[in-house]
Amino acid sequence: MAHAKRLPVDAVAAAARSKPNLLREIFTGLGLGVFCASFWKMHHVNERRKTEEFYAKLDAGEITVRVE
Repeated sequence: MAHAKRLPVDAVAAAARSKPNLLREIFTGLGLGVFCASFWKMHHVNERRKTEEFYAKLDAGEITVRVE
């Protein structure tokens, strides 16, 4: 029975026994932060591009805005 599957309870107990690795936690947090921030930045760059295109077309007279 040496090759039996580990139960989730065993995995939790093993994780509780091991010491947390501070550097791994810091770099994991930094990595996830940079990853998420890059998507946030791309979103805002695309929104800015759309706004600039709108005002460029408005100035060129290609589109008009009608107030109702």
